[in-house]
Amino acid sequence: MSSTHRPKEDQNAWNIFFSLVFGGIVVAALWWVWGRGGTFPHAIPLFDALLLSLAAFRITRLVVYDKIMRWFRELFVDAREYDKDGATWVELVPPRGGVRRTVHDLLGCPWCIGFWSALIVTCCYYLFAWAWVVILFLAIAAMGSLFQIIANLVGWTAENGKLDAHRKEREQEQ
Repeated sequence: MSSTHRPKEDQNAWNIFFSLVFGGIVVAALWWVWGRGGTFPHAIPLFDALLLSLAAFRITRLVVYDKIMRWFRELFVDAREYDKDGATWVELVPPRGGVRRTVHDLLGCPWCIGFWSALIVTCCYYLFAWAWVVILFLAIAAMGSLFQIIANLVGWTAENGKLDAHRKEREQEQ
């Protein structure tokens, strides 16, 4: 039986706080949607649901992974400079605790950001007529991202297949 050691995490209070904030925002959004139409939406066309899903996916990728948002993610890390082999390096480490640590963890979690982006996209869809164009734009960008991911997967799979074939060929020659 092996034991697992990890540093003590005192983030529960902040995690609960952010969960309550998210719940409060959901309630406020529902109240706002209901207040604008006098009722809650009962159905959404399948095509629009697909666009909303793709838009939420694209926002999630943008916040969690894309280089263009790295500056924002780095607001919630600690940078330490050190010299090694005549070059100055920067090490980015999560804060030890507090609200910055919770936001850091949130920004690195695609499932967490996915919830927030789905809420934003859905509320904008129901509340603002102009949002449909933005959602369409994000959905098209998401499809471009998916095509690129698939192309990379096919390329990497083919390249690994070639490397495996060369390795097996060399093993048979020996």
